[in-house]
Amino acid sequence: MVNYVKNQGLMTASISLENNIQQRWARYRQRFAPKVVSLTDLPAPDLGLAVVIPCYSEPDVIKTINALYGCIRPACAVEILLIINASSADDDAIHRQNEKTLDELSAWATQHNEAGFHLHCVYEKDLPVKHQGVGLARKIGLDLAVSRFAGVGRENGVCISLDADCLVEQNYFVAIAEYFAVNKEDRIAVIDFEHQLEALSDSSHYQAMVAYELYLRYYVQGVRYSGLPYDYQTLGSCFAVRANSYMAQGGMNKRQAGEDFYFIHKFTVLSQCGRIKSTRVMPSARLSQRVPFGTGPAVLQRMGASSEAYDTYDPQVFRDLRCLLEWLRGLADKSELNLAGVQSLPQSLYAFLQQQGIEQRMAEIHSNTASMETLIERFLQWFTPFLVLKYVHFAHEHSYKCKPLIQACGEMLVMFGGEKKGDNGLFGLLCSYRQCDSRKT
Repeated sequence: MVNYVKNQGLMTASISLENNIQQRWARYRQRFAPKVVSLTDLPAPDLGLAVVIPCYSEPDVIKTINALYGCIRPACAVEILLIINASSADDDAIHRQNEKTLDELSAWATQHNEAGFHLHCVYEKDLPVKHQGVGLARKIGLDLAVSRFAGVGRENGVCISLDADCLVEQNYFVAIAEYFAVNKEDRIAVIDFEHQLEALSDSSHYQAMVAYELYLRYYVQGVRYSGLPYDYQTLGSCFAVRANSYMAQGGMNKRQAGEDFYFIHKFTVLSQCGRIKSTRVMPSARLSQRVPFGTGPAVLQRMGASSEAYDTYDPQVFRDLRCLLEWLRGLADKSELNLAGVQSLPQSLYAFLQQQGIEQRMAEIHSNTASMETLIERFLQWFTPFLVLKYVHFAHEHSYKCKPLIQACGEMLVMFGGEKKGDNGLFGLLCSYRQCDSRKT
């Protein structure tokens, strides 16, 4: 039977707080999670993976659960934590669907739960209207996952973030467990993905979805070309994080959208993020406007447009950012700070850096840097992924115009030495970008 309890606080465990993860959990809970959902049963002693799935009016979530159930089992126990959620302001139809989902999955769990694999549902039907959304639901689930690991003293527990419209490859659990066992320095890892394009029969929907995924990959390849260490996809359905590291970064935020971007990049700025390329998540290509931005809204905006009408950022912004790193490396070769060369940067980038107070910022960084070898590292802790995106927008407001997606992606493909696959259309470019991403380790 599915066990679920609503906001009753963490269960009292018989294990003392001598274990490191339990001590960290107690501190984390006091500061970041005063109200924690709990389950009525203790987790398996060998719990190693916990998959967190926010679920808001998801009639087809059973497909995701079945995909997980069909995965090859790892050497540790696995829990699936489904966070069914809504607020008091939601329509009755949302609540009815959530109740139906709970009933269906309760029956599913009765038939399928087994040693080493358990589905648990948490039903939160009255979340604060101000915060209710995927960010809060993901936080509730991830906090619960950490509490489960702490309950049995599992120092190496890994929390996996997935969405309720995704499919996964059969080696999903094994690949994630093996990755974290081998890559001990990585605190978090993003997982390879490909949207479910083959399920689309409507041609305009298909083309819009291809354009959206191509855009996602284009932006990350642009950041990769610049040399900045932020070239990671930030999809909420495609990452896994160590439980201890999750707590160390203050846990998930409550944003209604973009929660994944801000959370994952807490680790990229510290060079603690890796990539899992040995398995894939297949997010749905469905249409939805339930969040301000994301797959659904992006695809809806593109629906019905010709391939020539899709546009994106000019590749020049990534060349600009590449110049920034070259300038920084030049500074690191000198024993004293000299900012005169900043004026030689591309005009748009120079104007942006001036707006951000580059002289004062660099002076502060230099005065607090023991050696020039750490100057670039300190600079990048200031010039975060958010500031990179802010510059890209600034440049297109003041200096550059967006280019057709096909043209920009073709230019970028040449810039990073990719190989053209298939035809000259959007899907041919997407195949090329997918191949380039799959080769990246």
